[in-house]
Amino acid sequence: MLGPVGVAYPSNRSVALSSLAYHMLVGMLEERGVGVRRYFLEDGEVVEPKRYRGSPRSNIALLVSLPYELMYVDMVRMLDSMGIPAFREARGEEHPIIIAGGPAVTANPLPVHDIVDAVLVGELEPAIDGIVDALSRDGRSSRLKALSEVEGLLVPGYSSGPVERVYARDLDTAWYPIRQELLEGVEPVWGKAFLLETTRGCARGCRFCMEGYILRPKRDRSFQTLKRLLEEGVEVNKVSKVSFYSLIFFDNPASDMILEYAVTMGLEVSVPSIRAETLTLERAKLIAEGGQRTITIAPETGSCIIAKAILKPIGPKLTLEAVENALEGGIKNIKLYLMTGFPGETEEDLEETIKMAVEVGETVRRRGGIVKATVNPLMPKPQTPLQWLGFNIEEVEQKLGRIKKELSKAGIETSIFNPDWAVAEVAIGRSGAEMGKAIVEWARKGGGPRTLARIAGNHGIDIEQYLKPWDPNNTPPWHDIVKNPYGDIKTLRREFKTYIDIVSSRDAKLRIPGCRNRGI
Repeated sequence: MLGPVGVAYPSNRSVALSSLAYHMLVGMLEERGVGVRRYFLEDGEVVEPKRYRGSPRSNIALLVSLPYELMYVDMVRMLDSMGIPAFREARGEEHPIIIAGGPAVTANPLPVHDIVDAVLVGELEPAIDGIVDALSRDGRSSRLKALSEVEGLLVPGYSSGPVERVYARDLDTAWYPIRQELLEGVEPVWGKAFLLETTRGCARGCRFCMEGYILRPKRDRSFQTLKRLLEEGVEVNKVSKVSFYSLIFFDNPASDMILEYAVTMGLEVSVPSIRAETLTLERAKLIAEGGQRTITIAPETGSCIIAKAILKPIGPKLTLEAVENALEGGIKNIKLYLMTGFPGETEEDLEETIKMAVEVGETVRRRGGIVKATVNPLMPKPQTPLQWLGFNIEEVEQKLGRIKKELSKAGIETSIFNPDWAVAEVAIGRSGAEMGKAIVEWARKGGGPRTLARIAGNHGIDIEQYLKPWDPNNTPPWHDIVKNPYGDIKTLRREFKTYIDIVSSRDAKLRIPGCRNRGI
């Protein structure tokens, strides 16, 4: 048996147990005979389940899941608590090899370039056998060299040229974590449920969505495969609930069948955020029959112009139709996901978003339901067409405050993403390897959102350079080290130009039913 190998999730246990990536890491390693230890971060302390406990430094490797940029700080805190040097150059034979993976580092590995020993660019299934074989070698340097020869692995100091993102070609034949462990005394975020991934990736092409680009192409599991996984999963895990896992649930042709089958099995169901135009009355009734009491709808904006520019052509009419279907189907509570801070977004655009949300609130309250709204600023992400846009915190703060004030007046409970955290996320996400030292110091000095700029300045870094708009003729540095086969730089530039053309021309010729900005 190879081992021990540590799986580190830089968040609390309830979040980790709600992550399919965590269950895949643990399951795929154990199925290959690897002894696996688990590590989590709670209240700044590393937590280990008793039955897996062992010295972190005695692991051959530590595999870290990093879905978000702000988790880099928590990874550093874990390494410090484990007695493992935060910088790879300081590690020797006695230290585990740190391998990071997840959406954030797949899009841009540079911020952790000097911290981790290797980065998995892409998905685990095609790389897991190569990773296990490489870790079976003797000695740190031979393991690192072998890792650099695995497709999808970026190993600083060993890899040459851009590393191409790897992905599972066929989900029907891909390995799946039937057993999804529960830890004593820990309740997952969505309750005790079997996580069932129906689709990976998305074909819609929303220009702001990083996962939509780095998880391309869209791949679906068939009904027969989903049926088998569901039956085995609820039996093995002794649960009576299924939580469906996908970016866009109803885009899978088998979604209606597997949803109906789960309900006929008597299972409680949880369906992820739904695109408004896909929520029919029949689907709403099925979801309600499965016990789900709240549906999340993410129109992002009520502005027809912005909706077209970001390539999410939903608008108020389709959103309100989805809400009506939910209410008629027996679901009384609605959660709205909204965005603001789009370059080119005018006061009129903002008013249209507010107006749409208020209309949703009035519609739901008339039927005795509750509406909640979450409002996020646009954060330009690597590997997306909007990666060249900047982030203006003054403008974002004003718009977020305006939306929250107006929605609160309308009786809608509204939460907003802290703009200071958004600054940190954008700055780290659009940075290069130079940010590594700042991330480590920032982690050690508390990691507060307003201290990053000062700490980065200590290392000669002006974070304003990451918050400004960039010339689209310039190639961002992450494109030099990672290659996305479904998001080449020419495609991203073309999509960026389309966004700019739409918000500049205020083109109202939209293919969005009933959607037209007033006054245009």
